Amino acid sequence: MTNLKNSSSKLSDTKQESTIQKEILLEFGARQDMRIWRQNTGALKIDDRFIRFGVPGQADITGLLIPSGRRLEIEVKKLKGAQRESQKNFEKMIIKSGGVYITARSVEEVYTKLHTYLWDK
Repeated sequence: MTNLKNSSSKLSDTKQESTIQKEILLEFGARQDMRIWRQNTGALKIDDRFIRFGVPGQADITGLLIPSGRRLEIEVKKLKGAQRESQKNFEKMIIKSGGVYITARSVEEVYTKLHTYLWDK
């Protein structure tokens, strides 16, 4: 198994998704073979206008694999978390388009699932 910089990435049923997202961004954010960033979704009311941002079901972390340019999406879930239907639909779209979609509960799980795409060439 790959030697992890962030040892706090072990699976935990009490760890918040936002904490896991930060761990993944820290672990993979400086790599030369990918570019990743947090992708927020939601809505905001400004004066009398209601503004939505993001795509329904999009993953928490998005990016590109380098040098292939393949789209990378990482949906972060707590240990017992499950994808919503909109997230499953977004996953199908990404995979059908040739992208990489990962549902992960830890940094280690991202390493394991990325292994095929980055290191098994």
